[in-house]
Amino acid sequence: MATSAQNLSQIIDELLLAKPGNRTDAIKLLADKGLLPKKLLEVPKEKKMSRFASKTAEDFAEAKGITVPDDFKGTAANDKISVKDLKGLAEPPKKKVNASPGAQQCARDNGVDIETITGTGENGKILLKDVKALVSTPAEADVSDDKTKISPSAAKLMKQYDWDEDDVSHVQGSGKNGTILAKDLNEMVKEAREALETDPESEDE
Repeated sequence: MATSAQNLSQIIDELLLAKPGNRTDAIKLLADKGLLPKKLLEVPKEKKMSRFASKTAEDFAEAKGITVPDDFKGTAANDKISVKDLKGLAEPPKKKVNASPGAQQCARDNGVDIETITGTGENGKILLKDVKALVSTPAEADVSDDKTKISPSAAKLMKQYDWDEDDVSHVQGSGKNGTILAKDLNEMVKEAREALETDPESEDE
């Protein structure tokens, strides 16, 4: 309702008579008397602050059914959550395992969680023999293989593709006394290159 001169006069009279101590009491008094416009009586709605940096991010989270943890902070301004943050939540980055390719393959083949294995290689790297020791029977574990003979050129290739001696132990060396040469590893090199082309992330592992 519009405040007319008569209403205004009544409001002043009520305030002078009751002498409310603060604004809240004054509004309550006038509201009880029906002297205030409805707009003044409405409680302002609290504006909900979105955690997302954009409507696109909000729609993406809803479409993908992504649940954002309460304590999660986004990388956008004011810790807002971006689409990039949501993609990271939907597909967490793969944890790199300090293990040789042969060790990882053997662990997968035998249903072993490779992260539970203590590596004996450099910097705690898990080698194929570490996995074999876990999955082999006691009798098999006691059998010691002769040390594989590897030429310098073959060793260079092995370092390049992150192989250890166990990874190439099945290769029949064509060098002196069965020494493995670079040419003996050609097939493994070909497979490794194909793997790198199909899975670029493996280059960092």
